[in-house]
Amino acid sequence: MVLLFAGCQQDASVEPSTHSLDHAPAPGLVLAVPPYEMPSRIQQRFEPLVHYLSEVLNQPVSLYITHSYEDQIKRLVNGEVDLAYIGPVSYLKAQKAAATAGQPLQLIAAEAPYRAAVIVHENSDITYLPDLINRSIAFGSYHSYSGHFIIRQLLRLDGIYLNDLQFYSFLGRHERAIMSVVHQEFDAAATTEGIAQRFINNGYPIKIIRTSEFLAPTVIVASDQLPITQREKLIEALLFNPAPDLEFNFYDVADEEFVEVARILHKLER
Repeated sequence: MVLLFAGCQQDASVEPSTHSLDHAPAPGLVLAVPPYEMPSRIQQRFEPLVHYLSEVLNQPVSLYITHSYEDQIKRLVNGEVDLAYIGPVSYLKAQKAAATAGQPLQLIAAEAPYRAAVIVHENSDITYLPDLINRSIAFGSYHSYSGHFIIRQLLRLDGIYLNDLQFYSFLGRHERAIMSVVHQEFDAAATTEGIAQRFINNGYPIKIIRTSEFLAPTVIVASDQLPITQREKLIEALLFNPAPDLEFNFYDVADEEFVEVARILHKLER
């Protein structure tokens, strides 16, 4: 087996924007989103949301696409961002660090549960997960639940461990993992069912060979420093009064939904 490595309130009329935290801090609040897809796709999806949140909170909300999943965790724990759209693994790790510092993150809302998927090239002879023994797989980010940990768990349940693979790598974004299969650089890739289906619908030569059960959700969280009145406004807006043009459906969420994620992390990271 070989592991490859790759690569402050202001008037709400101010338009929300994508902001870099490497320079001057953004006015108002900052929503941090990990680089799970191409930045242009993320920006297109989230601009209506940050615009809506700016109206709800009566202050600007800026979108910040973090450099990595690790960058999102660090900035959230350090109080450099106010809100985050964050996956189950990153949430648990950030919450552990934030709670240790006495500033636990506050759950606001969750997206609907989704499923992870393993994809291969449409011409591949791989049909089942055991066929991946001595073959290669591209993961997304190390901290991605659908793009890494849950697929590792599915492999493990079929008696397949990383040492049974010819090689594997963490490519960061979902589309990078998928495109590595399209270009036949890897035999298989881990992603979400929704993203995989979008690529299939767009004519890319891939197929899904396995999906997971529905997973713990991606959530919106707030820093403990965000006033409770603002958090209540967010919950009210996202759960009960969502804007019609949003590409999101939000639901109530509790920490109990992440028990299985914590169990899998404990098994795979010990």
